[in-house]
Amino acid sequence: MPNITFVTGNKNKVMEAERILGFKLEHIDIDLDEIQGLDPMVIADHKVREAYIKVGEPIFILDQSIYISCLNGFPGPLIKWFWESVTLQKICKIAENFNDYSIRTESIVTYFDGNEINHFRGEIFGTLPKEPRGEKGWGWDAMFIPNGSTKTYAEMDL
Repeated sequence: MPNITFVTGNKNKVMEAERILGFKLEHIDIDLDEIQGLDPMVIADHKVREAYIKVGEPIFILDQSIYISCLNGFPGPLIKWFWESVTLQKICKIAENFNDYSIRTESIVTYFDGNEINHFRGEIFGTLPKEPRGEKGWGWDAMFIPNGSTKTYAEMDL
């Protein structure tokens, strides 16, 4: 079986993937162009093709999107730039102003062997807290309470 390399510059994604899979991953930190848009599949296709060209062997990538109900699903795949610019605190405040705390996250793992692209998609529904909570986790974990829980991801143990 050929090596399959995880291409990401985010060490947190590597640690999370290894924890879920239960084994160490071969990964490469490559700076990839990330096209901006609202269709995560188009973004993932572009990113995985570019990564394959640079690595030259089967690879996979992971992209995440956040859909905030009170913002008509925005920011979607633009979450990284949105929370870095607006801040988690203000995102929670926006939801409070609309009295709509519904949120959904979508993760897309995209695999490319040089011939065929395969997407594996999962989603989790949840709510935003009134303010970010917790010190664990990374990224937007402090503002996501998965359905069935009262804690944000940043308040939970791995």
